[in-house]
Amino acid sequence: MQRPLRTRWLMLLLLLAAAVVACLPAGLVFGFHAGDLPSQFVPWRAFAVASLRAGHFPLWNPYTYAGEPFLGGGQSALLYPPNVVFLFLPLARAINGSILLHLVLLGWGLARWADRRGIDAVAGAVAGAVLVLSGAVFPHVYAGHLSNLCAMAWTPWILGGFERWWTAKRPGGLFEASGAIGLQILAGQFQYVFFTGIAAGVFALVWTCTDRAAWRRVLPAVAACYLVGAALAAAQLWPGLAAAGESVRQGKNFGFSSMFSFPLDNFVTLFAPGFFGDFLHHRYWGRWYISEMEVFVGGTGVVLILIGAFAPDQQPRARRDLVTAGLLFLLALGAYTPLFRLLFDFVPGFSQIRGMSKFTFPATIFLMLALAAGADAMLRGRPVRRGIAIFSLGAALVLAIGGVVLAAQPEGISASIHDWQVGNQDYLPPAALADHGFLQGAGLRAAVALWVAAGVFLVVGLGLLGLGRRPWLRWVLFVLLGGEMAGFAANNFAVMDLAQATPAALRRFLDAHPGDDRVLTLTSPSSGYNGGFLLGVSDLWGNDPSLLRRYAEFMTFTQGYNPDLTSQYLQFRTIPPLYAMLRCRYAFFLGNGQFQTIPAKTDPMPRVQLISNTRILATRNELFAAMAQPTFDPRRLVLLESRPDPFPVPSGDPGSVRVVDSSTSDALEIEADVRSPALLLVTDLYTRDWRATALAGSAQASYQLLPANYILRAVPLAAGHHHLRIEYDPPSFRWGLGVSTLAALAWLAGAGWCWRRARSAVPA
Repeated sequence: MQRPLRTRWLMLLLLLAAAVVACLPAGLVFGFHAGDLPSQFVPWRAFAVASLRAGHFPLWNPYTYAGEPFLGGGQSALLYPPNVVFLFLPLARAINGSILLHLVLLGWGLARWADRRGIDAVAGAVAGAVLVLSGAVFPHVYAGHLSNLCAMAWTPWILGGFERWWTAKRPGGLFEASGAIGLQILAGQFQYVFFTGIAAGVFALVWTCTDRAAWRRVLPAVAACYLVGAALAAAQLWPGLAAAGESVRQGKNFGFSSMFSFPLDNFVTLFAPGFFGDFLHHRYWGRWYISEMEVFVGGTGVVLILIGAFAPDQQPRARRDLVTAGLLFLLALGAYTPLFRLLFDFVPGFSQIRGMSKFTFPATIFLMLALAAGADAMLRGRPVRRGIAIFSLGAALVLAIGGVVLAAQPEGISASIHDWQVGNQDYLPPAALADHGFLQGAGLRAAVALWVAAGVFLVVGLGLLGLGRRPWLRWVLFVLLGGEMAGFAANNFAVMDLAQATPAALRRFLDAHPGDDRVLTLTSPSSGYNGGFLLGVSDLWGNDPSLLRRYAEFMTFTQGYNPDLTSQYLQFRTIPPLYAMLRCRYAFFLGNGQFQTIPAKTDPMPRVQLISNTRILATRNELFAAMAQPTFDPRRLVLLESRPDPFPVPSGDPGSVRVVDSSTSDALEIEADVRSPALLLVTDLYTRDWRATALAGSAQASYQLLPANYILRAVPLAAGHHHLRIEYDPPSFRWGLGVSTLAALAWLAGAGWCWRRARSAVPA
C-alpha cells in the first residue's frame, strides 16, 4: 500500500511546484540579480529558444568571447529533454519551473532510495527534504547555478540504481542508473558528472570491501552503466570533449584546479550556517564562494545521522554510507591535503576540473541516507543510545564556550582573513581588514551562530534523555529539524526581475548605434558579461570555461601577460589597436553601478576582406612577436601557420567580397570576385571544426580554411568568381548523434523488456 501513497505525495509536490510557477509574477525568477542566472543562463536559454523557434539548431554562440562552441560548451543543455519546457513557457516561468522540478526530482530520488532499503516513507521524505534544503544544494538556487541543479537531481537515481542491482540483482537498477547518467550528462554540468562518477566508484569500493561476495557485480556494473550512459548522451558528450580539447581547460594548471577546495574551517557550517555570514544579510568573509562552501544539515540532522549509524536494522548500510561520505569529504578538501597532488598528477579528470568542494554534494547524499535511518528509528520508537544524548549535550557545551571565546575578541577573525587573502582565497575587499565595525560585527555574528547551534544541541540532547518517560519528545526533533532547515532556506533565497539580466542603459546605447561590430563589456576588471544576445551584439569577453585557448592566449598577450598562463580570468588594462581585427567598436566598464563607454581608437575591420599579402610563421610566439611590431597592419597583411593553396599574389586591388547570408549563428555565405590569388580574411574566430565548402557557380571545387593571425579564419582564393559557405560543422556531433540514437533505441527496448518481466513476476 506504500506505492500509491508515494505516488500521491509526488503528484502533490509537482502540483505545488506548478502552482508556485503559475502564481509568481511573470517576470520574477529565483536567484540573485548579480548571480550566474542573469549573467549566464538567461542569455544562453534565450539564445537557444530564439534559434530553435526559428528552425535552427545552434552549435555556435557568436555572442560571447567573440564566438565559442554552444552545444559543445555543455551548459547550453540543448539536448536535455526537460528543457523542452523553454519552448512553450515564458522564459521566467520556464526557469522557475526547471528549478522546482529538479529539486523535486532530487528529493524524490533520495526518498525512493531510502524506501528500497525498507525505511519508513515519512523518514525517507524527511531525508529528501533536508537534502534539498541542505548547504550543499539550496545555495545554488540563490547563486543561479541552473545547470548544477539539473545535474545534481540525477545523482541519487544513479547511486540508488547501482545499489538496487548490487543488493537485489534487479536489472531495472542498471537501466535506472545508466538512464540517469545519460540525463546527467545532457543536463550540461560536466563537473557533476565527474564528481558523481567518482562517488559511484568510491561507493563501489566501500561496498566491495564490506561485502566481498558482491565484487563481481559491483565495479563491473559501474563501468558498464557509465559506458551506456555515455553512449546515450554521445550527441552532447562527444562535441563537449572536442570543444574541451580546444578550450582553456585542455592543459594542466595546478593553481586553477586547486581553486575552491573545501576548507576544514567550513565544516562548522554543518550545524552553524551563519558562522561566516550569509547571502542576504551579512557579507560572507570565509574562503572562496559561499554557494559551494556550506554543508549545513542542521544540528538535529547531525544527531539523527548518529542515531541512524547505531540503528540495529539499518546499521551495516548506515555505517557503509558514513564511510563513503567520509572519503568523499576527504576528496572535497582538495588542495588542503597532500592527496590532491597525487590525484592531479595521476588520475584523469582531476587536472581539468576545479572546485573539489563539489564532492560535498554526493557526501551529503550519503549523510542523508544515514539521517533517514535515524528518522526511521525515531518514528518506529526504537531506543536511542544514551551516549548520543551525552554527545549532543557535550557539543552544546563546546559550542557555547567557543561562542564566548569568539565574542570576547571578535576582531580576532582578521588574522584568518589576512592569511586567506594572501593566498587569494578570500574575496573580501582589502579595505575590510581596516574596517573595525565590520570585523567586530562579523565576529559577534559568528559567536551567535555557535550559540544558536549550541541551543539546538542542548534541546536535542535533553529531548533524547527524556524519551523513555515522554515518547512524544521524538516529535520535538522533527519540528526542530524543520525549523533549522526553513531558517537556512529563508536566509539563502531571493527573487529577481528578469529585466535585470539586460543592462537597460547599454541596450539603449547599442540600439542607437547599430552595426556588425563587437563590444567589450566588463562587469569587473577581470570578468565579462555573457549577455551579448540580450544586447543584440557580439562581445569580446565573457565568463565561461568554454573559452577557446587560442583566443584566450591572444587576449592574454594583448594585455601584456604571459600567454602560457591564460585562463578565463583576465585583468584588462588597455584596448589595443589589434582589437580592430576583432571588430571592436566600444568598451564598457562597470564602475560605481554605472557602465562607462570608451570608443575604440582604431576603426573596426569589416567582417570579410580580401588581402593579398601574407607571411608564414610556424609558432605562436613568432606570430605574437610579429603582431607586436608597430608596423603590423592586419588590413594589409595576414599571418599564416602553413602555406596556402593557391598562394596569394601581392596586388593593390585583389577584388571585391560581400556577405550574402549571415542569418544563422553557424554559417556564413560569401561571394567574391578575385582578380588575382588572394586570401579571404573572415574576422571571426577559428576552430578546427569550421569548414569552407563550394556552392554553385564557384571557381574552385574545394577550399582550405586556415587559422589567420592565430585566431581568425582565412580561405585562399584563386582568381575568378567564388560562391562559398563557411560553416561550423563538428563531425563529433554527427557521429555522436548517430551513437545516441542507436543507444537510445537499444536502451528503450531493454528497459521495456525488463519492465514487462518485472510485471509478469508480480502475483495478481
